Formats: sequence, C-alpha cells, structure tokens
Amino acid sequence: MFAACTGLLLGQLPIHVAASLTPARHSVVTGFSVPGPFATTTTMISTGTTAHDEVFRPTRYEALHFKSPIITWGNGTNAVPTVYSTLLRHFASYGFTVIATTLTNTGSGREIASAARYLIRANGVAGTVFAGHLDVHEVASVGHSQGATGAVRVATTDPKLIASVMTFSLPNSIWAAPNPDCPTKAYCEADPARLTQPVFFISTHGPLDSIIASPKTERADFRSVRGHAALGIIDTSEGRAADHNSVQDADVGGNPAGELGYATAWLEYTLRGNKSAAAVFSGPHPELVSDSDWPGSMVK
Repeated sequence: MFAACTGLLLGQLPIHVAASLTPARHSVVTGFSVPGPFATTTTMISTGTTAHDEVFRPTRYEALHFKSPIITWGNGTNAVPTVYSTLLRHFASYGFTVIATTLTNTGSGREIASAARYLIRANGVAGTVFAGHLDVHEVASVGHSQGATGAVRVATTDPKLIASVMTFSLPNSIWAAPNPDCPTKAYCEADPARLTQPVFFISTHGPLDSIIASPKTERADFRSVRGHAALGIIDTSEGRAADHNSVQDADVGGNPAGELGYATAWLEYTLRGNKSAAAVFSGPHPELVSDSDWPGSMVK
C-alpha cells in the first residue's frame, strides 16, 4: 500500500559489497524460508487504544524452551494485519510473538510503540497467556511502507524499547503528509540516521518502489545509519517481479515467499543471537550481498 512517510538522506560509511554474484539460494536463507517448527495461533486483543490489535504467536509457549521475543508491526497505508498474515504467521512459527495494530495509518509510530508496551505489561500479569513467556528486552519494530516509517520513529523516539528494526519499502520523504494518525507532515517523518539499533532495510527493484521507495532512496537511508545495518533489494519472488506490495498475502496480489528467509534470519540474528543467521549479514562473506536475486544489497 502507498504510504505517507519518510527517510532522511545523510552521511556515508564503508560498506561490504559482493565482488561477484553466486546462485540466489543459500543454505541458511533457504532454511529460514520454510515455516518454523512451532504451531501458531492468531487472536484479536484489545490493548485499550482506538483499535484492536491482532496477535500472531506460538500456540504453546512451553514448547519453545526460550522466551519469545516481541515483534511490533506497522501496516502500510489502508492495510490491516490480515493482508500480511503469511509473513507474520511465519515469524510466529519461529517462536516470535507478533502484535499488529489494526489501524490503517501508522506513520507516527505511536500505535506500534503502544502495542509493544501492552505485551511487556501482559508478560508480568499472572493468568495471561503471555505471563512469563516473553523476552521483554528483545523487541523489534517492523513495518511496511507507512508502517516502516512508524517502525523507525518508534526506534528513534524510544531507543530503550526497541532492540532491532526492519523496514519493508521505507518510503522517500516526499510521501510524508498529514493523515488521521499524523496531524502534520512532521508526525509522519522519520530519520534513519538517528537509529542506534541494528536495522535491515528491505526494498525491491519493482516499478512501484521505483517511485515510492527506490533503491536510491534505500541506499541513502542505509548509508545514513552510523551503526550496523543491512540493505536488501530483492528482484524476483515466487517467479514474479518483486515490488512494493509483494510482502502482502497472495490473495491480495502479493508474492512474499522470497522475502521470508532474510526477514526471519534478521530477527533470529538480532533478537536471538542465532549464529547461522548472523552469517547472512556479517562476517567476511555475508550471504545477502552475494545473492543474485538481491542485486545491490549491502551490509556494514
């Protein structure tokens, strides 16, 4: 969905770029592309805000043998969590607890932050399904389009809350505009250069993203970050060109399968310290930068 959001373009730092490309499928990413080992449950909850939130979680926390990290999700403009169910349920199958506001404008990030805080509180309340099962110190803000702006805003305004950031098609600042969530344009603007957490920018080479969240815009956002960052620009997914809304479910025209592996690997790496996943984004030969289906990808 189109978004009213931003990304400021500042600075430049050294980056790793692959000298040559190898076949697109790598063993680590292939492993994270298939559903995880845990059964999942999806429920609607009321967090006391203006809209209910949807939660995608492991069905039995006792089966995890680890505390579940939290992912707080922001929708693209006019979208709701159900159109991202393939992606969000995939995360839950790896043991993450995903909370997603049903509001269709999330650029301010306020709802994204509120949802994370709801789960943190619920973890400490005896009798709730979440009680004692969540890792309240490992929270990722993740979003698509306008929700990507919201995810960055949460991380920069409340850095103690957010440990990791991931954006799908973070839009160019020209798309920032007032909407029901943002009384002025400034409320729907984000500055990736202020991020102190590790961040993974995901974009595409598609025609819509060439207008909304072009590789040029994403590269500038990536270069503006002073800390650990990754930039992934996908070419094709499920045999079709990847574009702005590919992250959405197939029944609304998306083709998200090609993005699942890297997105899950990032969360495993930054929230759970998974060493195999770390090799996708760090070390002398990160898999991401040598994947021929993700040309122009970088890490630093």
